[in-house]
Amino acid sequence: MPVELIPIGLALVLTILHLFSRPISKYIDKSHIEITSFSAGIFITIIFLSFLPELVKGLDTTNIFLFMLFGFIAFHISEKYVYQHIKNKKELMKDLAEIHLFGFYTNHFVIGFLLVLTFIAKGSLGMIVFIPFILHTISSSLSLEHCDNKAKLKFSKFLLASSTITGAIIASLLSPNEMLFYLLFAFSTGAVFYIVVRDMLPKGKAGSLNYFILGVLISLIALFGINIL
Repeated sequence: MPVELIPIGLALVLTILHLFSRPISKYIDKSHIEITSFSAGIFITIIFLSFLPELVKGLDTTNIFLFMLFGFIAFHISEKYVYQHIKNKKELMKDLAEIHLFGFYTNHFVIGFLLVLTFIAKGSLGMIVFIPFILHTISSSLSLEHCDNKAKLKFSKFLLASSTITGAIIASLLSPNEMLFYLLFAFSTGAVFYIVVRDMLPKGKAGSLNYFILGVLISLIALFGINIL
């Protein structure tokens, strides 16, 4: 079996989890802050210890960090433009919801992308990364339930849920083309880094420090487990 088929199958599992997120959210919505903090710890660790080291490998083909910067800036400009140019509060909340939904799509597109990347680099040991991705999917699905309903209708639930499997398929198609592969990966990583810092890390006194640290520790164990094995 080609190595890419395994992460595509796992991405399909995450896509199905998105589609059935509403029934799940009813049971764990009270733990949203804890799950978000835990998920933030997972993703911050994966960005610094998995995404960035992998991106460095693409420096021979193109300016990877420039495109990562573009991804970060693109999301910041989009959100800032909405805040500064939309005066109607109702319209403001709707437009911000649409940006966050697009951020949701990009976030999970990169998860699918990384699943393929990890399996190509580490083989079946990439299963270790799949575990924290399940938890992150549950956390972001909770956030999705709180988004503006009109904005969700515009994007459609199926389109949002398809983000992970789309990322996995595109990564499989681009993997032979090293330059395009790393350019898209770099741009998406910059966008996800903005999303994590801006939306996932709780502000001020909010959030759970213990769950954030737990997320970091579990990710460290998973990532170092891949490298050791």
